[in-house]
Amino acid sequence: MRIKPTLPLTCFILATLLFLLAACEGPSFLTVSKTTPIFDESPAPSDSVKPFPLTTATATQTLTHTPSPTAENTSTATITPTVTPTKFFGFEDARVFQSYADITGTIFYFIVPGVAAPYYGTVDGYELTCEPDPNQENLLICRSEENLFGTNLKDFEFFADEDHTFLVYEGAFVTYLHIIPATPTPAGFIWPRADFSPADVAWGYTPPNCTERGVNLTCEIEYRLYEDNSCLVGMSCFDSCGHYYSVDTIKSRSGAYTFSGPCW
Repeated sequence: MRIKPTLPLTCFILATLLFLLAACEGPSFLTVSKTTPIFDESPAPSDSVKPFPLTTATATQTLTHTPSPTAENTSTATITPTVTPTKFFGFEDARVFQSYADITGTIFYFIVPGVAAPYYGTVDGYELTCEPDPNQENLLICRSEENLFGTNLKDFEFFADEDHTFLVYEGAFVTYLHIIPATPTPAGFIWPRADFSPADVAWGYTPPNCTERGVNLTCEIEYRLYEDNSCLVGMSCFDSCGHYYSVDTIKSRSGAYTFSGPCW
């Protein structure tokens, strides 16, 4: 009987066992690759501290809004001041020294000590605008679009603004608007700078043999200012023939007065 060799079979079995043993344990490089992330000792990313600067920046932005209430308070304070005109007492000593009235309106010439600003107001309820004369000190020229001829004493109101808010003065003034205006002055005559009418003029006698009437004309004039601010005049004029004419608004007027210059 022939015996079969067993050595190859034995070697095959041994090799198989070794392979199976190696497969159960696994290669060492595979084990390291699986466990490497677990034992990674590199430092943590620095991004973990970034929230702290962001938090600080947010706080700084909040602080920049704190001046807002102060700015609002400042704007409110600029609205509170109101403009109040300076008090003016010149109208206490004012007077009308000339006035004219016709179909186009009425003009008043006031003597107002220290006047330097425009004024707005009313005269007997009608609108009135006034401007200081740039060429004459203490002269205020007032205009109304109404023909106010006919009465002497008139009620005035003067305001510092066009809206008639700041009242400066109110009172009555003598205006002479009850007097008929004088006729145009003839050439070659001398007339007083005062209010008068044709009824206040008296003509002198002319001698029959006088041929020089109006030659060498001279006049004596006296202006009087009374306590009620009435400015009156007495004037006599002479020529080569003697007394030529006279103007008299004083007449029988009594009362205290002072001598003055021309009424206008």
